[in-house]
Amino acid sequence: MKFKKSLNNNIALAEDTDGCEVIVIGTGVGFKKVKGQTIDREHIQKTFRIGANDKYQRMEQFFNDIPLQVIDITDQIIETGQKRIGKKLHDSILLTLADHIHFALERLKTGMDIQNPLHWDIRHLYPVEYGAGEQAVNLINEAFHVSLSHSEASSIALHFVNAQFDSGSMNQTIKITKMINDILEIMSHHFEIAPDQESVNYSRFVTHLRYFIVRQLNREVLSFKDQHFLYDVLSERYPSSCQCAQKIKEFMEHQYKFIITPDEMVYLMIHIERVTTHPDAD
Repeated sequence: MKFKKSLNNNIALAEDTDGCEVIVIGTGVGFKKVKGQTIDREHIQKTFRIGANDKYQRMEQFFNDIPLQVIDITDQIIETGQKRIGKKLHDSILLTLADHIHFALERLKTGMDIQNPLHWDIRHLYPVEYGAGEQAVNLINEAFHVSLSHSEASSIALHFVNAQFDSGSMNQTIKITKMINDILEIMSHHFEIAPDQESVNYSRFVTHLRYFIVRQLNREVLSFKDQHFLYDVLSERYPSSCQCAQKIKEFMEHQYKFIITPDEMVYLMIHIERVTTHPDAD
């Protein structure tokens, strides 16, 4: 790493071996360095790659505004959360989550309480990420000697969900969450039962819906050879699941302008059938 500019004593703008600008965090990495000087890797605790859409001025302002203790605890939360979730998280979570935590602590000082309207949905749609959010709240409360509400876990959970998609924005993640909830409500009304939210197949269905919606938002068409035949077979074998999938198709096409192919319908039917008839099957 080559040093470019100090943001503070422990954070610096640097250039990696590929010539890309990165933010490096570590004790003393920004202290009394000269432009072009090599930064020893053993002194670097965290590297944050600046994305194509990130403005350096915004990054510099961010690291000037956010206390180092908040950045440190955010780094800990990301590390423990990533282990719990078991997936690689996009580097941008460091910025967005640190900003969120800083704002949450500032709100707490003024007594401002903002409830997340999606709290219940997030808790049940993303139980693993919500658990990581609860763990994060405990770490924050312990580090800053505060009593941040555990409802904050749902907002932090959304940051973990968002960071699993390379190009997704927080607004898109919220939109996806609302869409998943719409689909699950259609299914619950169709079968007149609430699915077992603790079941294995429910969790798999929610995961499938996340990727299904992302494909639609990215205009990626799922198409395989001879799926029309499989669609006809499953329609006869699972008529109620087929009717439910059809309701979902009509709603999503009307409400969100989705284009749902027979291939997508096949997967929807299979997941719906599993959730409603074999919730705990592997």
